[in-house]
Amino acid sequence: MADQKLIDAVGKYIDQVYIPERDDIVVDREMESIFARISGFRKRRAKRKELSIGAPPSEEKPDEADEECSFEIDEKAAEEFDPSTMTKTKLKTPMSSTIATSRRIDDLMSEMTETFSQRLLRMIDERGLTDSEVYSRARVDRRHFSKIRNDVNYAPNKKTVLAFAIALELSIDETKDLLNSAGFALTRSSKTDIIIAYFLQNKIYDMTEIDDVLDAYGQQVI
Repeated sequence: MADQKLIDAVGKYIDQVYIPERDDIVVDREMESIFARISGFRKRRAKRKELSIGAPPSEEKPDEADEECSFEIDEKAAEEFDPSTMTKTKLKTPMSSTIATSRRIDDLMSEMTETFSQRLLRMIDERGLTDSEVYSRARVDRRHFSKIRNDVNYAPNKKTVLAFAIALELSIDETKDLLNSAGFALTRSSKTDIIIAYFLQNKIYDMTEIDDVLDAYGQQVI
């Protein structure tokens, strides 16, 4: 059984990160409201332009509608933004740096086109691990893993991808990439994803401990 302090820590993390899935009807209404405001703004602006044709520039005054359509910065979103995800670029770079950058881009493009099977096998090789070590840690049987290895277009379920992420002791970013190669993503509306993210961020890869915490919060174990 997982330590109660760990369970409580995960609970606090869930409270901070979890965002329930929004009602599609509410979202649709919000979008309709935005579209209506933009449409109204454009109509008022076009009308003002028609009326101002031929008038001296000094007589043109800002329309109150323009002010109503102004957007404010979401301070909360700004606080949550992680600048570490951005990279700095220089406009003027030496030729050698440009070549190196191009090579990195080529590598990145190659990785972006990898299937789940290709990416998983590459990660196993890069870590110097054997297939049996990884699929045993992931609690995947040999026949299942054989299908993954022999079918370049194998489509796993999300649970299997997360199991391999834990088995390979991936970082949160590496996990996102592995999930993406299988058509999945970590979401803040899934408590399972949040719990897994907590363990990955804290470099805790004990599958039994992870399962205990998942179970404690009523989530399906890996």
